[in-house]
Amino acid sequence: MKHNNQQKSFNLLRLELILIILLLVLGVIIVNLKMIQDGLNGMTDLRWHSLWILHFSQQLAEGIWYPRWLSSVNYGYGSPTFVFYPPFTYYLGSCLKWFGLTVEQSIIFLFCFSLFLSGLYVYFYARIKLGLIPSLIGALAYMTSPYLAFNTYEIGSISVAFGIAWVPLGFGLTEKAMINPKWSIPLALSWAILALTHLPTLLLCTIVWIPYTLLFLLWRPWKIVIKNVISIALGLGLASFYLVPVIVEQRLVDINSMKNVGGGFKNMMFGAGLPLVNPRFDLSLSQIFIQQLLAIVIAGSLSLIILRNNKQRFEESRYWLIFSLISAFLMTSWSWPIWASSSLLQKIQAPWRLLHLFSFGEAILCAILVSSITQCKLQNKLLIISIIMVILLTNSAYFYKISRKYVTFHNPGRSNLEYLEPTRKALFEGYTEALQDVSEYRPLLNNGLSSPDPIPNQPRFSVTKGKATIELLQWKSYERVLEINVEKESRINIRTYNYPAWHLYVNQKSHPIDTANNGTIDFKLAPGFYKIELIYQWTSAFILGIILSLFSLTILIILIFKPLLVT
Repeated sequence: MKHNNQQKSFNLLRLELILIILLLVLGVIIVNLKMIQDGLNGMTDLRWHSLWILHFSQQLAEGIWYPRWLSSVNYGYGSPTFVFYPPFTYYLGSCLKWFGLTVEQSIIFLFCFSLFLSGLYVYFYARIKLGLIPSLIGALAYMTSPYLAFNTYEIGSISVAFGIAWVPLGFGLTEKAMINPKWSIPLALSWAILALTHLPTLLLCTIVWIPYTLLFLLWRPWKIVIKNVISIALGLGLASFYLVPVIVEQRLVDINSMKNVGGGFKNMMFGAGLPLVNPRFDLSLSQIFIQQLLAIVIAGSLSLIILRNNKQRFEESRYWLIFSLISAFLMTSWSWPIWASSSLLQKIQAPWRLLHLFSFGEAILCAILVSSITQCKLQNKLLIISIIMVILLTNSAYFYKISRKYVTFHNPGRSNLEYLEPTRKALFEGYTEALQDVSEYRPLLNNGLSSPDPIPNQPRFSVTKGKATIELLQWKSYERVLEINVEKESRINIRTYNYPAWHLYVNQKSHPIDTANNGTIDFKLAPGFYKIELIYQWTSAFILGIILSLFSLTILIILIFKPLLVT
């Protein structure tokens, strides 16, 4: 009898999961139909993500398991892009390319998939405490939230899109791990993936997760809370091969220039008064902020009123409303003294990145409000249903509006496509040396200044002083081999930005490297015949990161198999 009940429960759970997946897939198709039908619009960050998927996948195909240096960007000068930018999304994009999708098709699939995961993980989080319908409403509210639409169609960052998806998963797994320790392993893995997806989202989630976790001390044993903290540390340890070089090597590039995007960090905050104005995106972000703030206040206030006699639900509503209002405050200029007190906080680049946590708060408050219907009279039930419908329809309307704001590659009409040109090159001109990369990842000169802009169509190598003849034997992403016959003491330049990972070997012996005025590799040779090898190798920070990652992985494997060893 017990076996039959378990089987029945399993079948119901499987049926529920299939139903939810189908509904969420349908939701993704409806709100993202414009992109699916007509392709990308080329806005803002799309050019970089297109470029990175293209070059990342190409170097993976060369046998480089982690392409930290993109050799053909910046007109062939190269860039240590993935020393600093998380690689997870680009592994996914590369896999899609290997399955035969174009770069554009891969990006469209990634946006749709991340949107689906956003809804699925909010459902997972809400379902821990709420019923099927409230959890589904929360998932739809998150999927259709204006900020997700804004990132998809205005910003175009696939890494942010996946970061938005991992947020509810991490919090849901925290809830699960507080009840059952077996969930601590997935919790660690989720934080490792988040660290390898988007750093500003990781930083914000860490800041929020600490007080969120400490709240569990009110009703859970402190040992369980500590175990979850250790799980997070283990997850970050797994990502050390990426995180350690980011921390140690950021002094080698102009990464602080990111603080000046959009006129500077402070100018990316919402004004303290109304109407709110954002200089970079006009009123788009302000509209999102106001729209979601109204939804949060209405859903949260009604939940508190209706659930005042339900202690558990009342407390949950209060916590989420307080969390959302604090998030709102931190996005306004009133909070500037807090942000100004820490350069680490400013590394999120813009306070409005909190909008994804704001959206999460809105989704959960909507789910809680729907769950209160069972405790209402008929007229109040109709009021709640009407409010939820207005929120979902308003969100969907914004998705519809912004998805049609710009022309696309496959449906341009009679519009001027000049602004699409940089992204068009990244998407359709293949693996070439005709494209630049972001300036903040260019290696600094010896004097600490930024390297000058790269110049297109420069020779791969040249004799800048003296007399010598050079023959190219091999030119790969991570290895360049030359034969040089020096007749008179010469200075040789190789069109590759100098970075500590590059090592020069002359006749198989290590040779010092100088940095030219344009940031490229320069070295001096006396008369003679030489075989030159320029090889990209692991830095000490990367080696340390690998060691920490392997150590964390070992601990994780022990924790996974420990129950089997005990039995």
